[in-house]
Amino acid sequence: MLLKGIEHPDDVRRARDYGVDAIYCSNHGGRQANGGIPALDCLPNVVEASDGLPVLFDSGIRSGADIVKALALGATAVGIGRPYAYGMALGGADGAVHVLRSLLAEADLIMGIDGYSSCKDLTPDALRRVG
Repeated sequence: MLLKGIEHPDDVRRARDYGVDAIYCSNHGGRQANGGIPALDCLPNVVEASDGLPVLFDSGIRSGADIVKALALGATAVGIGRPYAYGMALGGADGAVHVLRSLLAEADLIMGIDGYSSCKDLTPDALRRVG
């Protein structure tokens, strides 16, 4: 069982105690609460509280850079929400494939330029918050 919409460490621990198989850190696009904390800011604490459970992430993923950031903050996998739907709307299955290939290519380029040969090499130290 995978539980989606988790952003608080206490909820992660509670879900883990109830026996979930994975946590899905997401604020469902943030549409419900303008001004709410970004899910990306919650991700490190969610990962820490997961105590080894897989943590999936999908909030605000619009680029390969977003994928790299989420992986560096500890996400086990990154979901693609709206971008693939936009691709489908514009070009059907070919449009969705194009979006996914573009996201993967950008993530691969960023990792290569920054000297990371594997997702396992990404850590929070790979990131620096700017102003």
